[in-house]
Amino acid sequence: MSDQLNRPQIFISYSWQPTSNKEKVIQLAERLVLDSIHVILDVWDLKEGQDKNLFMEQMVNSEDVKRVLLICNKDYVEKANKRVGGVGIESLIVSNEIYSQAEQIKFIPIIFEYDENNKPYVPTFVNSRIFIDLSDEEIFEANYELLMRNLFDKPISKRPPYGTPPAYILNDDPIFLPTAHKIATIKKVLLEEKKNSILFIQDYYNSFISGLENFRIDEKNLSRIDFDEVVLKGISDITVLRDDFLKFIDIYTSYSVELNLEKLHSFFEKLLEFLLNQDGIGSNTNTVGNIKNDHYRFFIYELFLHFTCIMFEKERFKELAYILHNPFIIHIQRYNETQEFSFTYFKNYVASINDFRKKRLNLNRVSVTADTLKEKATGMIKFTQLQQADIFLYYISLFISDNSYNQRPWFPETSCYDFYNLPIIKKTISQKFFDRIKPLFDVNSKDELLAKVKEIMEKKKDNIERYEYHFPYIDRGLEIDKIATIR
Repeated sequence: MSDQLNRPQIFISYSWQPTSNKEKVIQLAERLVLDSIHVILDVWDLKEGQDKNLFMEQMVNSEDVKRVLLICNKDYVEKANKRVGGVGIESLIVSNEIYSQAEQIKFIPIIFEYDENNKPYVPTFVNSRIFIDLSDEEIFEANYELLMRNLFDKPISKRPPYGTPPAYILNDDPIFLPTAHKIATIKKVLLEEKKNSILFIQDYYNSFISGLENFRIDEKNLSRIDFDEVVLKGISDITVLRDDFLKFIDIYTSYSVELNLEKLHSFFEKLLEFLLNQDGIGSNTNTVGNIKNDHYRFFIYELFLHFTCIMFEKERFKELAYILHNPFIIHIQRYNETQEFSFTYFKNYVASINDFRKKRLNLNRVSVTADTLKEKATGMIKFTQLQQADIFLYYISLFISDNSYNQRPWFPETSCYDFYNLPIIKKTISQKFFDRIKPLFDVNSKDELLAKVKEIMEKKKDNIERYEYHFPYIDRGLEIDKIATIR
């Protein structure tokens, strides 16, 4: 470290008694010098003929001296409190300086000794100050680091930069979540193993679905040329509902041994029914009626990805398989028909930001939807986890493509950011882990999985046009040659 690197100057105030204390202070000073601290110490810097009182006063008051270390032992405290000797003079100068300053971080008590009641020796004039304890070998190194960080202004904990206020703060129209305060109650009844806990969970589901109405976009705002900004604001506003659900599902999977799968499946069924019955859903028109629900398209895609990530993290594979492999029975009002849909309908294209926004701003981006997902992945779920879930859901959609109900491949839009290794698949090298995860593929054995993957490859079901989307074909993505090779 060079001299130009703002080497701190410090002054050490201490008692020469007992001799062991003086020796210990000199040892500390030597180590500080070796760690690039300029230490001013009387035995080094006070020469014959100098006025020691003036020297001490200059050191305490000097603007060049960044810190004054007050080495506190029994003798130092007694002399400081009684204003006796050099220590007494220094303590008088220090106390006057402390009481006259607004900034008082210059003076740091350093504890070298404790009394018979195991209380640190600290002079009265600094007994309310936060000190650094260097009295014991067991804690010396950790606390010495704290001292060094203080001297160099490099604290362990540092205030983060200010971010953006939550969407509900920026919104002029306050958003009232009907699910607010319900999660704490659900956690409580789950911990207490209340038999009626499912009633609270069902109430949460119902409140969540009804809460979607609070986030509708006013069609008047979509007449602007930059209507994509309105959609993005809608996406931002509804994030508070996403985060609320993530907290709920995290609590539910953490504190409940068994999930009520019928109720959970019914919740997603109602969520999908809400989406599929909105204006413009299912059509390719670019009308206002279509665009005004783009934030719902994005929200439900994002929500299902996050849900999948949590189920992965909690290794709730059987429960996730139940959601993925059971059709959703939806009544489509505009056709007055009831139809079956697969989970792939949770993924819908968001034209307002993927097409219109990209064109309006001349963005050289593959998917603005993926970019937005990445920007918003700042909570408990990271973007790489969303990518893994996205690609995995695409693979699962290939397994159910022959079913009779409405089916289309899941498109992993986040794969515009290259993603070739799925961490969860790496673990299937273990037979035990494969046995836990195999329900997701709706198979009972490795051989059955291999046969299904072979059929997918032979029938060219994995034929999605990748272009600028980069992820492995299913046989490589699932690493079928490594599955269950370790018992």
